[in-house]
Amino acid sequence: MEYVSTGQAASDYTATINDLVTKERENPTWKREYMDAMMDTVRQQREMREAEEQGEHNARLEAARRMLAYGDPIDKIADITQLPIEEVRQLQ
Repeated sequence: MEYVSTGQAASDYTATINDLVTKERENPTWKREYMDAMMDTVRQQREMREAEEQGEHNARLEAARRMLAYGDPIDKIADITQLPIEEVRQLQ
């Protein structure tokens, strides 16, 4: 715990771990692999967010289609589904 708060190794064991970590941080292969892994994580998060947004949009479209089938006015459908009026009109 002392190492975490002060950055100073309190034992030979902690010093050895610190030396190994420091050495690996300077390793260009490790740096590249680490950055690749981080970029993959960011890319996966972005893809999941985009998929979620697309799913939400599809759900709003389906709700708009059902409301159109019931004969609800376009402006009401656009307001409730938060879709642009033109997009609702295209569903007709």
